[in-house]
Amino acid sequence: MRLAQYRVKPPLVKRSGITGWAINYAYGCTHACPFCYVQAIHERYPRRGLEDLTREGWGNYLAIPVNLREAIRETPWWRWRGKEVFMSSSHDPYLPPLAVWARRILEKALPAGVRIILHTRSVLYKRDLPLLSKYSDRVRVHASIATLSRLHRLIEPRVPPPWVRANVLGEARRTGLRVGASVSPILPPNRYNKDVFKDLLGVAGLLAEAGVEIVYGESLHRRGGNLALLSRVLGFRVSIEGWDREAERIFYRAMDEMGLRAVWIPG
Repeated sequence: MRLAQYRVKPPLVKRSGITGWAINYAYGCTHACPFCYVQAIHERYPRRGLEDLTREGWGNYLAIPVNLREAIRETPWWRWRGKEVFMSSSHDPYLPPLAVWARRILEKALPAGVRIILHTRSVLYKRDLPLLSKYSDRVRVHASIATLSRLHRLIEPRVPPPWVRANVLGEARRTGLRVGASVSPILPPNRYNKDVFKDLLGVAGLLAEAGVEIVYGESLHRRGGNLALLSRVLGFRVSIEGWDREAERIFYRAMDEMGLRAVWIPG
């Protein structure tokens, strides 16, 4: 794992073409999910001074701003009062080296009235549930889960098991927080997950038990070299041609059987 530092210019809240407003406070991610498209963004638009980091391969580098404490303090959080801000769009906000910074950001943003969508594959936010529940009208916690099959060990290699993420999401719900989920990516049938619909039913059951309000689903979004990387990790060529529509159909069917409100994000 290669670690680095850089300087970030406040404010930390910036426009995002993906999510509207977003808070990103690191460069890279240690989860090493091979389907992630952020590597392609870093390769196309490298941050000055960090151009060589992407050569380490996705999941093998992380840069944290050397002036992050000052950037948090100098961000005029009140400017985003009442606005929904995604945390985070280019890395997991609760990576182990970032968890303490996530809390410091939340301690400034939430009292200022910022509405936070906390999107994570981690469970480290559990320690901050007392803080988050104080602002339950301003926080929505979203857990990201791809599959319950043994496939998850390959495509989510450094994150807690999916059932652990769902359990912590349920804990968040019981504190009064609004919770949602992303089922992503839904991959075509393969040697590790032959019955995708059955797998989705299992995921939907866990999410229903956790009390989620809404579930977003998506198949693999092809960006840069993520499809080739995924194929290398799995040991076979992954083909997604024509899969998006079929994945959408069985996703809605599985969520509907569990009474969950669902939204499909097309590829």
